[in-house]
Amino acid sequence: QVLSGCAIIVRGQPRGGPPPERQINLSNIRAGNLARRAAAGQPDAKDTPDEPWGFPAREFLRKKLIGKEVCFTVEYKTPQGREYGMVYLGKDTTGENIAESLVAEGLASRREGIRANNPEQNRLAELEDQAKVAKKGMWSEGTGSHTVRDLKYTIENPRHFVDSMHQKPVNAIIEHVRDGSVVRALLLPDYYLVTVMLSGIKCPTFKREADGTETPESFAAEAKFFTESRLLQRDVQIVLESCHNQNILGTILHPASGAGGLRADPSAIGYHHRGEQKWGNITELLLKEGFARCVDWSIAVYTRGAEKLRAAERYAKERKLRIWRDYVAPTANLDQKDKQFVAKVMQVLNADAIVVKLNSGDYKTIHLSSIRPPRLEGEGTQCWLLLEPTGN
Repeated sequence: QVLSGCAIIVRGQPRGGPPPERQINLSNIRAGNLARRAAAGQPDAKDTPDEPWGFPAREFLRKKLIGKEVCFTVEYKTPQGREYGMVYLGKDTTGENIAESLVAEGLASRREGIRANNPEQNRLAELEDQAKVAKKGMWSEGTGSHTVRDLKYTIENPRHFVDSMHQKPVNAIIEHVRDGSVVRALLLPDYYLVTVMLSGIKCPTFKREADGTETPESFAAEAKFFTESRLLQRDVQIVLESCHNQNILGTILHPASGAGGLRADPSAIGYHHRGEQKWGNITELLLKEGFARCVDWSIAVYTRGAEKLRAAERYAKERKLRIWRDYVAPTANLDQKDKQFVAKVMQVLNADAIVVKLNSGDYKTIHLSSIRPPRLEGEGTQCWLLLEPTGN
């Protein structure tokens, strides 16, 4: 993850679970700070906007480093535990020096008070002088105000906003992964920062305790890592499908090659072709790997085929993957006479439930399986239709 133009988070290869993370701050340089939202519960606090050239610096690193292997050296550590060092693109220190690349593009400057008294600092001073002469980035004419985003943290009418997109894929960057099926996304090009819940599924979550700590449900951390390794700070496309309590329901599509260095099988469940590009559907992938379960209340708005989600969930159940490790397939206990019978419809309770009269004179309520129709507004409201007998 790229925190700013001069700070990144790295992690090792996963071995039986999510690997540990480590923050590295680039030595001797400074890039503009990114926008921060005012802290909740502080009425006098104000949102802090981007500093000029802060977002272009972040994007420069994001596009260069996310999902790539890097080598880093730690030069010193502060009493607070912050580590400062150098980052190189590739397996060793012969690779591209990231701090030098930022300074050369005018996206970062040397820290004030740093004297060029060693080869590394001399090199940064030379690159900064060259960027100034070429008027690159922060050394170009003007204030750089055009690089400051107009971030929109709230949407007045989420329903109208979703409908206005007409279910067309929207370009976005995933900025945060809350759990396997809930993310924070930056919608482009208008910079809406929204929470997106994946339509049709739910992953294990993190339960917040009274003392503020979080307790993960079984496989919550693994599901979050699965989504992070494929989506975090990636360029994706989101199909906005509905909204629920100010949160947007949607489907996230990502290039199949962008799976955090993990090899994908594009012919498997969860991968689709669009032109020459292979796209992964994180919703189907989470189900197939046993990290999520289908939920009826939102699967109705899923626009890419609910039967695909059911099939992916069934695949994981049959193989007892992860959350389904203790799954036992139900056995049919009905007698043959109860499985198939002739009856007369007497009442329609709603679009998926009817009351029928058996030949014996008994009444039975039948619910249609595997569907959930829209409900009428108002809690407990049902639609009743009485059918008068018209003979045999």
